[in-house]
Amino acid sequence: VVVAGLRAGYRHLDCACDFGNEKEVGVGIKQALDEGVIAAREDLWVTSKLWNTYHAKEHVELALRRTLSDLGLTYIDCYLVHFPISLKFVPLEERYPPGWLELESGTEGASGVSERADFKEAATA
Repeated sequence: VVVAGLRAGYRHLDCACDFGNEKEVGVGIKQALDEGVIAAREDLWVTSKLWNTYHAKEHVELALRRTLSDLGLTYIDCYLVHFPISLKFVPLEERYPPGWLELESGTEGASGVSERADFKEAATA
């Protein structure tokens, strides 16, 4: 899909760890470079986003490095805060991408998203 988009002329890739596909996007970028669809990395504008569980100062670089690794890039052009709501830190080794919230029982629904989120708890994490 990434290569097809680049062949069609798209040059801005809007990514986020929470989309769960940054590795696949990175494969597409590499393929497009290898096939000459784009001449150089500099021909792209790549945006990614810091997920809610990584807002703490000590977690931002960790999250960015993971994004860069997954995308196979040495830099991105724009790094945004995905949502201005901080959530409890989830270590990369434990669950990545971390998703939204867990169910109160500690298990996740089929989509990995809680059907009943406690907004106050999430907002003050």
